[in-house]
Amino acid sequence: GVVASVQPPHAVEDKGWAETRVGADRIAGAYAWRTLRLAGAPLVFSSDLPGSDWNPFYGLHSAITRQDTSGAPPGGWHPGQRMSAEEALRGYTVWSAWAAFDELDGGTISVGKRADLSVLSVDPLRDAPRALLHSEAVLTMSRGRIIWQR
Repeated sequence: GVVASVQPPHAVEDKGWAETRVGADRIAGAYAWRTLRLAGAPLVFSSDLPGSDWNPFYGLHSAITRQDTSGAPPGGWHPGQRMSAEEALRGYTVWSAWAAFDELDGGTISVGKRADLSVLSVDPLRDAPRALLHSEAVLTMSRGRIIWQR
């Protein structure tokens, strides 16, 4: 099997030059997250600091919409490769923990796990993807203890 480690902001940040550099035929296979998912590959999402913005909310927005912060392009760049909100969230949590061999202790909120979690100002599964661009953490827990709170 294959684990695909990708940085969602790359697709929206590279859209202006990528097709010119790799060609119209090959661009269809680049940033092809939906294709990878359909092939059964877990997607591990991360940032690429300093190559890209580290903000995970921007990353979620990029994965779900394939649009930049201005909403361009309408409908998203290669929109058939967009992720659902649930898949995008899993890419930053469950699938990342699995890829790091940490699924027994992290990645989900379950009895017996570390209880590392953040409470967000928006609901990434219910709110409009654009709201993610203005989201903030309002509480952070590590090993079941509140370590930061707004």
